[in-house]
Amino acid sequence: MIPNNNLPNLAGDLLRIHRAITRGLTVGVTRGSDFISEGFPDQSLQQGFALYIQALTAVVSAHHLGEDEVAFPALKQKLPAVPYERLGADHISIETALGLVKSTLPELAGVNPANALAKAVDGLKSILAVWMPHIEIEQAVFSSTAIAGVMTPAEQAQVSVALAKHSQEHVGQPFFALPFVLFNLASVDRAEMAAMMPKIVIQELIPGDWKEKWAPMKPFLLD
Repeated sequence: MIPNNNLPNLAGDLLRIHRAITRGLTVGVTRGSDFISEGFPDQSLQQGFALYIQALTAVVSAHHLGEDEVAFPALKQKLPAVPYERLGADHISIETALGLVKSTLPELAGVNPANALAKAVDGLKSILAVWMPHIEIEQAVFSSTAIAGVMTPAEQAQVSVALAKHSQEHVGQPFFALPFVLFNLASVDRAEMAAMMPKIVIQELIPGDWKEKWAPMKPFLLD
């Protein structure tokens, strides 16, 4: 499904990435907890889970860096009353927990992942505890109505393009990150996100050249 409304919507862009990350964190905790209790049934699922967590941490870090360096400075000019200091402090707390999760990745993909898995799940739980109230604030103060009241579609588009460029520069390996984002979204959100990406990425790279790299994550992604 291709979105009918092609007007730039910065709030919608933020909401979609929030949804992808929220699902990623939730899947990381729930499936990780299952693996703590039952072990990994096979090595391919272990490797896929490690890649999934690697992509998740990269996407969250890039998203928050983009907000701090691109979105918030632009929005602060238009919406100065937003609690930017609180949001920035949340980013620091989340990044600290992300550092713990990232440090587990080599062991999580190794021959004895049990200790790393427990640490990773604890770190993801810590992130979720900050993440959920954090995005509730963002989605309230940066609603479509709030942003449309102070920014033209052209201004919203300018910030969205700058955010996308910043993310590409900081997310690391796109052959993990872009499929992670797209396939942690339901169909309508996925179509709207895909419509903003180059056709070569959607039609050729993700289903073609990149697929062998991201395919181990498929058991944790939406169809």
